[in-house]
Amino acid sequence: MPRRLRRLVVLALTGAALVALTGCAAAQTTPSPPPTTDAAETPLFASDEEALAAAVEAYERHLESTAAILAGELPADAIRETSSGEFGEKRVSELETFVASGLRASGMTTIDTAALIETHVDDGETFISIYACQDVSGTVLRNSQGEDVTPSDRDERVALVLEFRAEITSIKVSGNELWPGDDFC
Repeated sequence: MPRRLRRLVVLALTGAALVALTGCAAAQTTPSPPPTTDAAETPLFASDEEALAAAVEAYERHLESTAAILAGELPADAIRETSSGEFGEKRVSELETFVASGLRASGMTTIDTAALIETHVDDGETFISIYACQDVSGTVLRNSQGEDVTPSDRDERVALVLEFRAEITSIKVSGNELWPGDDFC
């Protein structure tokens, strides 16, 4: 399989934007801002556990949308429903490139071992960062003839840092990067 195609496959199957790793800076935690009585700065979630559960649920929806797009069941721009901002636009572009290549994927990517990095409120918007292990072992890549072209040397579990933006009515994925430290998966 050509190197460029292999890279595209890894990007698509992990459901992540893996081309522009920013290093440790993105994964560093910062202290949460001090409590405030301003309604715009009131936490959206009652606890860290609730924030983590909401983030995991949002990422699982994102993975379901990604799987449907990679299988050819939804248009690439459907990913905007579960992703936000620049990350969402980048995902649309990646998914369009994958679909245009003639490849399709079946199966489901999952996450586990999720842990909260931080949650904070800024200008009325809640930001959540988590660590998680993503598993693509249940996915199969097929070419336009339906032949299995899944790379035998792909990493089936990867450690990620996932970012989310939450508002009262929705929580969406706003970033996805490989964890640059020791693999915790």
